[in-house]
Amino acid sequence: MLSVGELYRYSSIVRRRFADKLAQLSWDEVNENREASYYSMKNILVHMIDNEDWIVNWVIPDKATEYKRKRRSSEYLDMKMVTDHLQDVESKTMKYLGNAREEDLQMKTKLVITSGDTFQLSVEECLIQTFTEQLYHIGELIALLWQKDIEPPKMQWFWNNPRDQE
Repeated sequence: MLSVGELYRYSSIVRRRFADKLAQLSWDEVNENREASYYSMKNILVHMIDNEDWIVNWVIPDKATEYKRKRRSSEYLDMKMVTDHLQDVESKTMKYLGNAREEDLQMKTKLVITSGDTFQLSVEECLIQTFTEQLYHIGELIALLWQKDIEPPKMQWFWNNPRDQE
């Protein structure tokens, strides 16, 4: 049976591969408004990182009303700033997951989304939500890369199995 921790390790591997791919492109190309969900590929990646940060470090510890992004998307001036932010958020996530017990994952928490809709979810369900959020946006990045005739990184489980990375 897969654990949430394994899904997050997989998610981290895939997201890192996409960040590395974007780092190979010119900043203008990564930052170009593509009229996508968050306009540019950079902004989509930053959204994925911020979503994980928000869920793990603010929603789960019941501090969501205090949440403040590290910086606005427009304040990222290069991919190093983005990957530094990614490293910071992932290290906090892995620390949290390393200390989380099964009973912690089953605790209920309140998730309030931008529309104001409120959901009572277990911590595990919140973690699954941010994982699926990333999958949606990885698909979006794949489409945007294909539009530029750029081969995206492989995202399938069998290419990124965290059990093979240990």
